[in-house]
Formats: sequence, C-alpha cells, structure tokens
Amino acid sequence: MISSLELARLCGVSQGTVDRALHGRAGISLKTRERILDLAQQHGYRPNPAARELITGQSGTVGAIIPSVNNIFFMDLFSEIGRRLKERNLRLQLTPVESRGDFLAALDDFAARRHRMALVIPPEEGIEVPPSVSKRMAVVSLVSPCKGDGVHFIAPDERETGRTAVRYLHGRGHRRILHLTYTRQSYAIEARADGYAEQARELGLSQQVLVGVDRASLALAIKEGRPTAIFCHNDWLALTTLLLLSGMGLRVPEDISVLGVDNSPTLGAINPSLTTLAYRMESIGAAVLDVLDRKPAQLSGAPMQVVERATVRSI
Repeated sequence: MISSLELARLCGVSQGTVDRALHGRAGISLKTRERILDLAQQHGYRPNPAARELITGQSGTVGAIIPSVNNIFFMDLFSEIGRRLKERNLRLQLTPVESRGDFLAALDDFAARRHRMALVIPPEEGIEVPPSVSKRMAVVSLVSPCKGDGVHFIAPDERETGRTAVRYLHGRGHRRILHLTYTRQSYAIEARADGYAEQARELGLSQQVLVGVDRASLALAIKEGRPTAIFCHNDWLALTTLLLLSGMGLRVPEDISVLGVDNSPTLGAINPSLTTLAYRMESIGAAVLDVLDRKPAQLSGAPMQVVERATVRSI
C-alpha cells in the first residue's frame, strides 16, 4: 500500500490533484482523474483521514453530543444521521454528557479540533452556545433548542404532533383520551402536551393528563377518567403502558387503545404491534446535510404520520 504523496509522485502531479481525483472534485481533467484512479487501484492506495485533514485544514468528523447513551430514540436518530453523513465520507463521533459544563466543554473541544459540525441534544433547555464556538463551526440543535447566534434548530412541529394524535384517535371514535407524559421539562414534552390540549378543546373533548406513570397512578386515572384511548409521549412510554395495562388485566385494544410516538426501529422490533406516529428521522438527516451545504435548515414535507398497527381500534 502506498501513501498519497507516493501516489502523487508516481502520477507526476501534486497531492492536491490526487485529493481532487480521489474525492470527485473539480479542477482536473478527466484523463488525469482516470490515470490517478487507475494507479491508486493498482497499488492498493487507501486514504489516510488524518493526513487528508492536515492537507485540507478541515476535519472529516461531525461531533454529536447526547445526554445519555441509554436512550433508544437518540440512538435511532443518530443512526439515521450517521448513515447520511457516511454518504459524504464523514464520521460521526458520539459524546454523552450529564451537565451544562460538560456540554460546553465538549463543544469547545469539537471547535478546537475543527470538526465539520456539532449536532447536539442539550442536557437541559436553553443552553447558550458561545460565539467562540458557533463562529468556528456549524452547530445544530436537535429535539430541544439551544440559544446563540448562528445556532440551527431542527425538529418537527411538536405542537402539531400532539394535535395529530388527538385528531387520529378522535377519527377512530375516541372521545376520552388520556395523555401520558414525563415530569421533566423540554420543548418536545411541553409542545406535544400543548398540541394535545389545543386539539382536545377544539373538538370539545375533556382533557386528562398523567405526568409520571406507575401502576397505581395509571389505575386511578383509568378509574376516574374512563379513557378509551391513551396517547403516550413516545414509544418507550407506550411499551411501558402496555405492560402496566396487561398487569391490570386490561386488553389492548379491546378494552383500551394505546398510541405512541417515534416509530422507533429498535422498539418496533420488540413490539411490532404498536400503533405510533413516525418521527421524521429521514427528513432531519436531509436537513443536517443542508446545513453542511450552507443551506437553510428546514424540514420539508408533512408532519408526523400515523403508522397504523394493532394497538388502536375504532369504537
């Protein structure tokens, strides 16, 4: 195996010309490109990422910051984004953090290493990204927004997610819909709950929200509100709810319907019967590439769509 410098000498060109040929960039003739590619194949050339970064002054790494490596949804989301980045010959580096201080330190490290971009899910709402970071690399906040000049925020319209869930269940005949959610504060949690409440009011439905779910609290909510359907904040909570309902002797969907959010590939493999709303992971991956290309970070297309399976029935 030879180096790019040796390949350049063999071809009688500069290392920059070799780099343009190997990565399909303009600035060289077709004949030169074909000669370089042929000789690279003949001599078993393999690119050295570190050397290329020194030549170009730009990293081939995209840094990602997440609050936890145990969150299945985060892993599903970054698997999709990583697949998109691989198409651009970029690597995704995941860094878990627990605090605001760790979050800002990781961002500063990414910028110092000249990472192409930072994709972040902040450990808390409203963290401000300093200009010393956002001026040196693109920063994209996912799921929950960050503050700071030049920081992009890419997420579905979560208020519309809540509204979509209520409209769907109402269309299946449900008039008493319980919303199960979490105690922690975040954009997605609050916006989905707001959308649920808004759509319920518009349809003349009573609102019933349970924050923090265990068997006793769920049993009491069902006894008092007599819901025919449960709208869960996400698929993880929906699967937890299915287990709790089973332990209470309630059948899904015969006795009560359950709707999740995310359409998680991982959780779907555990329980493929769950009816859910599909989180727009592919659209988010495309929007991330738009930021790389210095285009506006916008999600195109429709809101989250219902994936109908077996846990919701008409009444």
